[in-house]
Formats: sequence, C-alpha cells, structure tokens
Amino acid sequence: MSVGVSSSIAGVQRPPALHRVVVALAAGVLCLLAVLTATGLLFGSPSGAGDNGDGSRLYCGAGLLPATPDRNSNWMGGVVMRFDRDAPCPDPMPTSAGLILRAAAHGSGDGWSLTSLGWLYALLAALTAALAAFAATGAGLARALVLAPILAPLAERDFARFFLSTYSEPAGLLGAFGLACGVGVIAVTGRSHRTERLIGLFLVAGGGLLAATAKAAYAPLLVTAVVVCAVVAVTVRRGGPRWSDRLVGPVIAALVLVAAIAPLSAALNWQSRGYPGVNAYDLTFTTVLTEVPGATGALGLPASAAKYAGDSYYLTPAPQSVPGGALVLADPVRVQHADWRLLAEHPVALLRSVGVAMEATEGRALTYLPSAEWTPSTTPVKLGTVNGEQGASGPTLRAWLDSLFFPWWPAVLAVLGVAAGIAGTIRRARPWSLCARLAGVTALSAVGLATFAVLGDGYFEIAKHTWLAAYLLDVTALALLGALVTAAVQALRSTRTRRPQPAATTKIATAGAAPTR
Repeated sequence: MSVGVSSSIAGVQRPPALHRVVVALAAGVLCLLAVLTATGLLFGSPSGAGDNGDGSRLYCGAGLLPATPDRNSNWMGGVVMRFDRDAPCPDPMPTSAGLILRAAAHGSGDGWSLTSLGWLYALLAALTAALAAFAATGAGLARALVLAPILAPLAERDFARFFLSTYSEPAGLLGAFGLACGVGVIAVTGRSHRTERLIGLFLVAGGGLLAATAKAAYAPLLVTAVVVCAVVAVTVRRGGPRWSDRLVGPVIAALVLVAAIAPLSAALNWQSRGYPGVNAYDLTFTTVLTEVPGATGALGLPASAAKYAGDSYYLTPAPQSVPGGALVLADPVRVQHADWRLLAEHPVALLRSVGVAMEATEGRALTYLPSAEWTPSTTPVKLGTVNGEQGASGPTLRAWLDSLFFPWWPAVLAVLGVAAGIAGTIRRARPWSLCARLAGVTALSAVGLATFAVLGDGYFEIAKHTWLAAYLLDVTALALLGALVTAAVQALRSTRTRRPQPAATTKIATAGAAPTR
C-alpha cells in the first residue's frame, strides 16, 4: 500500500531547526515517561512479564543465572528481577533481543537487575520517538501529531511490561514501534524532504529488521518494511532525472532483505534443533484436527488421533504416546507442509483459524504471566494448570473465546484499517489520508502477524503469539480516530469558508442634499 504524500506538502515552509528540536525532545520525553510509568520503573515498583520457560533462551546467552533457590525463573509466580553471572550457554538463541540484553548486562557483576533492561528499552523507544518527531516536523510542526497513535499504546501496561522480561517480544515491540514511526514520517513528508524521508526509510527498514530477527514469527513486519521502502520516492538530486527518485527506496528494501537472510536462517535452524517437532505437533493437534474434520487420513495419522484434537504438546506428559504423536515428531517438516496444504484446500477452515488468532489479540493482558516482582515468599504457579489464553486445551480456549465481550472487534478493526488505507492512497491530497495510510499499514501488518502465528504454532499460546498484533491494532484504532477527527475539522473549516456572507448595507448620507419629489 502506497504511503506517498500529497503534493501540497511540498509547498510547506520548513520550520526553524530550533523549533523542530524542541518538538523532538518533547516527543522523546513523553515516550520515556509513558514507558517508565507503565512499567512502574518511574515509581520504583517494576511491573514485568513472568517467565513461562522461554526466558532461559535469552538470559543464558547473556551469561546470566536467575538469583532464585533453584536457579530457574520459569513459573515462579512472579517476575525474577535479580540475576547472577554465569558462563554463557554453548548454543544461545540467535535473536536481536539477546543483543539488547547483553548490552544491558555488559560490565555488571553479580546482582544484575532486570530493571536495567527496562531502562534501556525505554531509552531506545524515546530516541526512536525523538528522531521520528524531528523528521516529521520537516513538513510542519503539527505533522508530528501523526506519531501520537503510535506512541500512545506504549503507555498501556499490557505492552510495556514486556520490556522487563527475558522474552524476545520486547525487541519485536521496539521494532514495530520504529517501523510504524517511519511509516508516519514518510506519510507526512514529500519526496523533496530528502533527509526526513531517509530518516523515515531508516526507521522502517531498521524496525522491520529488528522485529524479524527478534522472533522468526515476526517476519511479516520484515515484509511490511520491504514493501514500504520499495514504493517510497526520495529526491536524489534537484533537477536530476525523475526516475532516480525511485531508486533509493528499492535499494534500501533490497539491502534489508539481504541483511535478514542469515539471522533468520540461524533462528530457524536453532528452533529445529532445540524444539524439534513441537510447532508441527501443536499446529496439527490444536488447529488442523480441530478445524478440518476427518483430517487424520490426509495427514497420515491414525483415526484415533482425532480424540486428542485441541490438546497441545505441553498438555500431556508424554506427547509421543498420543496416537499419531510419534509420527508427527518423527517427521515434523512433512506433517507441517501437509497441514498447510490441507488448510489451503479448506479456505473456510483457514479463515476460521485466522479469525481465532485475531480474536486472541483481545487477550493481550496474558493473565497467566504474572507481573509482580518475585520474592522468596512468592507462591509458585502450580504446573499443569491452563487457562484459555494459553490455548493449551481446546475446551478452555473455546470457553475463553466465548467469554470475550466483542470477539469480532479485532477483525472489524482490521477491515476498517485496510479500507481506510486504500481510501487514503486514492485521496492522498486530503489531510485525513495521512493517518488513514498509517492505519492501513498497521492493520495489514497485524493480520500478517496473526496469520503467521496460527500457521506456525497453531492455537497454543495464541494470545501471546498475537500480542504484537494487538499493539498494531491499537495503533490502527487510534490512527482511524485521528483520520476521523482530521476529516471533521477539515469539513467544519470548509463549511465556514463556503457560508454566504450577509449583504452589506450602506447608508447614504443625505444631509444637505436637495429634496426630491
């Protein structure tokens, strides 16, 4: 979807640099305060995301060890904040989130606190907001308001608390934030704003690359970044050939795509080594056997496997003993490809699966992951308990989805966002189109993340896997609101301009004039 800008921007006089710096600093400070408040870091009562067992993938690569009695952080009933030093694990997970964690822990000794990571993420988000605001104001100070829908959701505790965790999600959130900021900058600037457009492209490309290399499941954001960069034009040289303006964006798109190949390949290879067959098992049993009746034959599984439809890998102590479980785990690639082929042959089932993933964005609170800090007196979570947001059990998942107040709202919001993006691309000369195009990009990205999540791991932990899509849908909602407000203000101004003025009455002075008959 094009994110070009109206030609009217080209004639806007560039504001003074000092004014732009002030706006940029204000945006950065607001972002910093929003994250620090939502995480509780500003008031000394940190709120994070408890470990579900994935944390060791990250902290062992940074040479950290939880400062708990059993040296674990998973399912402790709270967020383990204190870590000691340990030798790095021999096979750390390749992820950009690990690089950020190692940077936060660099030079520290025993007693390192997870709050340092939260502060680092808050500062990185603030720098991103300040850079985007400075670039957006190149076309007018008010243009920085396009960043408001992107920044506001970071003040939500459901999203910001992941900055205090050893998950890969916070790096994905930072990447999505940067990408959306870049789209906003590109939307409000013209091709003649060369430096500003290049900053926007840098944010889009860097954000997409950061998110995709944080988790392979966030690869749809890399696709978004590549597409956006490929359609953006930047004036290379004034008076030069017009075709050269179209080269910068595609070149950046190609570079970011090439840069992502090696880390994505490494992440996929690590996943296959560390968790062979788990994703294929979850996709098969939680989704395909649930949504496609009689799918066992097409998948080469015994008919008795249908009895376990809806159950995830971690729900049973011995998934290998489940009918068909051993076959899935023995050849996960074949089974996963068969799953995808079967869903493609049953588009209604595929649509239902994506619909469940969209509904699951309503569970961004992830109540099964505690937020309070762990202390020696904290009661650990009883293993084996599940709730609907986890998607570990078919009945609990369906019961949770049925309890949602507006389960259809995320899908409707995505459709409205895409429709607004198309309308904003067609009517790009209208002021409301700036926010509308932002809504279109974020809505499409959210649908891509939800689709990728359900096709990758089925319904298991579906709310956590669509958590980043929930952030983008919040951005979509606020961007749509911004477009409506802008359109209403513009309509009001047009009405006042077109209102007929009352005819002026002129008194003719008759003093001294000759009387008429």
